[in-house]
Amino acid sequence: HQKEHKSLNTSPINAFKRGVMGDDDNPGCGLPAKISDEDRLRLDFMPFELRTVQDYGVVIDEIHYYHDVLRHWINAPDPKDSKRKRKFTFRRDPRDISQLWFFDPEIQTYYPIPYRDTSHPAISIWELREAKKRVKADGRRHINEHAVFEAYERMREIERQSVETTKSARRAKQRRKLH
Repeated sequence: HQKEHKSLNTSPINAFKRGVMGDDDNPGCGLPAKISDEDRLRLDFMPFELRTVQDYGVVIDEIHYYHDVLRHWINAPDPKDSKRKRKFTFRRDPRDISQLWFFDPEIQTYYPIPYRDTSHPAISIWELREAKKRVKADGRRHINEHAVFEAYERMREIERQSVETTKSARRAKQRRKLH
């Protein structure tokens, strides 16, 4: 950032300072405003899905989500076309899909929507995809929520067993070495 840039004819740091603070010829734009709601900013940049709200809640990737906040919006008609159901924005953190974030269009705020079956563990989107691959590899035609979480539990059990096997193998190797 300190070396002169050929097309700028100055260093990038000086170009930045001139753009923000200004100079004799050009007024600067000033520093950007401080972010007032960091959580809202984080939510606004999460991936989203557009879904209608049904009696049972919302389904994304065969996983059911439900909360009482959704009751008001069950089978809500689209304001532009009364023959269609209204689609709402649901955001999901790929690192933890155990809850969605529902954007309420009237109040302009996000609400967390948990799994409908709260006994399921929190998983990432990548673990979900791998579990779905395992279900397909097992030869099941229909993938449902129960099958996905069952496959996920099998994956976790294999992982736990391999950790234990690795530990016991390391210990046995060390014992042979010392004795």
